[in-house]
Amino acid sequence: MAQKRRIRIAVVEDEYLVARMLCAWLGQHRRFELIGHATDGEQGRALCLQTRPEVVLLDIMMPKMDGLTLAGHLRRELPDLKIIILSARLEPYVLYRLQQLDIHGCVDKSCTPDRVTQTILSVMEGKDSWSPNYANAWHQLRTDSKAFFKILSDREIEVLRLLVQGKDLSTIATQLQITYQTARTHQRNIRRKLGAHSAVEVLRHAQKTGVF
Repeated sequence: MAQKRRIRIAVVEDEYLVARMLCAWLGQHRRFELIGHATDGEQGRALCLQTRPEVVLLDIMMPKMDGLTLAGHLRRELPDLKIIILSARLEPYVLYRLQQLDIHGCVDKSCTPDRVTQTILSVMEGKDSWSPNYANAWHQLRTDSKAFFKILSDREIEVLRLLVQGKDLSTIATQLQITYQTARTHQRNIRRKLGAHSAVEVLRHAQKTGVF
């Protein structure tokens, strides 16, 4: 019987122990070929563009570029790449972005190595594979009529994310290529829809939903 081709995998993870254990597991598995490890989002992007892996395992919270931003770049630049998120973040905004980015798989960091293996093999077969806690959290959020992404438009969510990063309206307008007046209107609509009467209340809501 012919031996199956090994799957080329890159890891983008800034936590030293997690990365070492994950790379050791992947490196000794007969179906996987570990082609590189990066410790921040910018390194991860460069690694993937240079080596063209079939699968990348991404952390979300990383220096220089977070995993969700990196996933957005990779979806455009390497459309055939299978992206698997490795994290414990279950905030509503994170779940919303994972769905928006059409992420192939999500694995909780508390899972076993066998779960990582199963997820990689599933996505390579063309199946989405979300660990139960992610799937359950998304189901609950999707059925919540008051979920923030059902209240706010996609553009308003973008504006909210930049507001909580401390950007002023002029900067937001420039970054999103809209007028200052349009940015101001979005800000007013965000407050109205969220029932927030001040910037502090907007920030509290953003923190609750995990917008960052």
